Amino acid sequence: MKKYMEKSKLPLFPYQQKDVDLLYQIGSGLLGNEPGTGKTLTTIALAEKIEARKILVFCPSVLKYQWAKEIAKFTPHRKAIVIEGAKSERDGLWVKDCDYFIANYELLLRDFDTIQASRPWWDLLLSDEATKISNPKAKCTRLIMQLKANRRVAMTGTPISNTPQNLWSVMTFCRPGYLGNYWRFISRYCIKNEWNAIVAYQNLEELRVKISRYMIRRTKQEVLPELPDKIETDVTFVLSKEEQALQKKIKKELLAEIEKNDIDKVEKPQNIQFTLTKMIRLRQLADSMELLGSNEKSSKMEVLAELLEENQEHKIIIFSEFSEMCKIIKRKYPQSVMIIGETKDEERQKVLKEFNENPEKKLCILSSAGQFGLNIQVSDTIINYDLPFSLAKFEQRIGRAHRIGQKNTVMVYNLLGVGTLDFAVKKILYKKADLSSQLLGKEPISIKEVKDLLTYEPE
Repeated sequence: MKKYMEKSKLPLFPYQQKDVDLLYQIGSGLLGNEPGTGKTLTTIALAEKIEARKILVFCPSVLKYQWAKEIAKFTPHRKAIVIEGAKSERDGLWVKDCDYFIANYELLLRDFDTIQASRPWWDLLLSDEATKISNPKAKCTRLIMQLKANRRVAMTGTPISNTPQNLWSVMTFCRPGYLGNYWRFISRYCIKNEWNAIVAYQNLEELRVKISRYMIRRTKQEVLPELPDKIETDVTFVLSKEEQALQKKIKKELLAEIEKNDIDKVEKPQNIQFTLTKMIRLRQLADSMELLGSNEKSSKMEVLAELLEENQEHKIIIFSEFSEMCKIIKRKYPQSVMIIGETKDEERQKVLKEFNENPEKKLCILSSAGQFGLNIQVSDTIINYDLPFSLAKFEQRIGRAHRIGQKNTVMVYNLLGVGTLDFAVKKILYKKADLSSQLLGKEPISIKEVKDLLTYEPE
């Protein structure tokens, strides 16, 4: 097993190394650092330090492939399997010989017996976004408690926002029995009314001291001197089968049209531009099926919801190329503010003032057309719901918050569906110095590159 430690040269910040050492010492605990401080890498480093051979990760379904990507990036000598597919397929995956098994919480309900039969004991059991197991009465929570492991680590960027009764569940996952049974815990730290409903809390300082023995909590402000001034993260996810089927159909139609026009031989700029324009449908599909019809299904919106929950303490800017997508997000989150191309100048300043000064306004939704001239240093978190075709526009987006006057590290999240056009743009065309010059005709995009976009398959 020493080969793992020899091969592992993880790029940890000093505070991350301390967290790894602390988790190593306490055995099991709660990693409650703020979003954007690298909790995933910290736990991967812990797995290397303890020389874990079998690691089980439970996370929201939209984060499964993000986990696989991080494992492959930082520990390429490790093998990770994402558990998915029909029951018969999953049964085969659970018995594979690999290091990491990555599953969504719902599979606890469907595959619990299979998990138990395939591996009755784990070296390391990880609960990512541990608020998913914060309800002690939920079946999912009860089942994950039954899994046997040498070490357990719960991960959540918002442990302090949890109520004491919910924190009991997460801490009990980490340290079974440490906080006693649930009803004794409630009587010690909660106050109930005559209808048996919890109305207040007591002895919280005692609880804080007790929990602090097994909880690590760092804010971004605390570790700011160690962090770069900007951290960019690609959040990858998989489209639903329905979305994948429609995407495949649109790609097939576009490729057939290219072959029909035979523009391999005569690369007319107007033909290529026409194809690029039609490819907008693929980008809209990756955002939400609602942009193409009445179906409101959107895997990307589910990913957005997870990110917003994780970063709920921060002021967040959400960018989209499409004004209609901005409106869909605004409808979903009515307390947000929005500036798009059609927003009048006087209204823009009013909206911006409200976002900057009102602590209740956590979300600012911007289209590419609506972002110009805006300085929003109050925000330190940017979510690119989709990506522009231009690197210059991409940098302009980040520049709304990442500028003089910004006192925090700026977190940038790019939402990339595996196999979607956004994924292809990020992985292929962003290697060029400036794609915008191509689209403006200074360095024409070739039909080969168009085909690359339509046929790109992630590694």
